[in-house]
Amino acid sequence: MLKFFGISKKDKITVKDTSKIFTVALNKVVNDGYPEIQSFLNNNNNLERSPNISEEDIKWFRLIIFIGNLHIMSTKFEENESLELRNEIVDKLLQYLDSDSEVAMDLFLNYESYFNDLLVKQIDPVEAMSLAVFDKYNINDYQSELLKRKNEPNPVLFNELIKYLSHFVWNWEEFQEKCKVTF
Repeated sequence: MLKFFGISKKDKITVKDTSKIFTVALNKVVNDGYPEIQSFLNNNNNLERSPNISEEDIKWFRLIIFIGNLHIMSTKFEENESLELRNEIVDKLLQYLDSDSEVAMDLFLNYESYFNDLLVKQIDPVEAMSLAVFDKYNINDYQSELLKRKNEPNPVLFNELIKYLSHFVWNWEEFQEKCKVTF
């Protein structure tokens, strides 16, 4: 009833706890979902041959998913709040990228810059994530000659990939319905 009047009791959660929940949960989704993406690309009938994406290639997929989600997060909070939360998340994310934190930070920053360039071409972050997967795993090399020359993803494959990757997007609306992040 209180929610009906615009008043609701939300759990208050710190930025540190939010970043931990986000990072651990998203990393688990990446680990659990990557084999499905790997199989989808390696066994796709819309490709001339398999790209043979390996289990070790998960690092690039993790980067794409986290950076895409960080961009989406930046649209859900005020700029200063988003920056504070982003910094906490990045600190926790680095451990999943490389044991050397400087190398991990360079990887992250380079990929973030690359992703921002993709966003200029693709307004939708999930489409940009799909383009990043297409590009990072050199999927163009495994397409028909016509699509290879155009350097464009097969539309059927691309739309399927978008649908798959939409399952890797953190639901900030649901999170914010239940929790109030305290900055």
